[in-house]
Amino acid sequence: MNTQDLFQLNIDANKFRATNAVWNQLRLNDPWSVGYVSTLIEKQPFVAKEDWESYYYESGEKRQTALLQLDNSFQKVLNNDLLKRENPKAIQQIPFQYRQFNTQYGRTKADFEVKAKALQNHCNIDLTLAEAVECVRFRVICETWNGIVIRERAAIQTLQKRFPQIEFRVSDGVRDYQYGIDYELFLNNQLLGAIQIKPPSYQHDKPYLQKAKLANQRKHQAYFHTYHRNVRYVYANHRGEILNTDDFLERLGRYYEKHTSL
Repeated sequence: MNTQDLFQLNIDANKFRATNAVWNQLRLNDPWSVGYVSTLIEKQPFVAKEDWESYYYESGEKRQTALLQLDNSFQKVLNNDLLKRENPKAIQQIPFQYRQFNTQYGRTKADFEVKAKALQNHCNIDLTLAEAVECVRFRVICETWNGIVIRERAAIQTLQKRFPQIEFRVSDGVRDYQYGIDYELFLNNQLLGAIQIKPPSYQHDKPYLQKAKLANQRKHQAYFHTYHRNVRYVYANHRGEILNTDDFLERLGRYYEKHTSL
């Protein structure tokens, strides 16, 4: 893989990581604020990362044009990035056809600046507005590309070569948000379970990851209660190398050999 295929962070990495907790606390990572990015990036096969970034902003422009057709009260509510944190029940009272303006579209560069100011105002570090904008951009656009297009697809290619008769069905943004899953695995049309693909750093016991892990645990439990199948983590780098330290691949391999005929 060419490193030019990856987005690179344009600010100090330690400063970026220092904003993780606030970003999550403000719920700026929620589809209400940024849309179902995993669904948006699957809309079409982007040739280059710049194409994806342009598409996301253009989708945001279409959203703003559509919002102008609504009355001012709806526009104000739908443009309230912090509503998910301040009054989540109010969102459920908004008719579904209007909520979709937030979940099914991207955002504009001007929208990013609004989020950046909120992030800047709530952080306890020296963060310029330009740095805050880069924090928003990198999380929404860059990490989505690096994580889904580069890491996830490379990992699935590796798994598909190892288990050619397993079907890896990609999850859409709604199911990803609901259950914390990237792909579901089927063998002979039977559901085996689901996986969530993460970078190796996700295995570390860092404070800023604890809330995310607890949230994913609840989502994975909901998946189990619904489908009676487990969600397992697959740790992979951008080259698609599987870096799991548990026995997931070994167990999957034993099941695969037992239920397939070569």
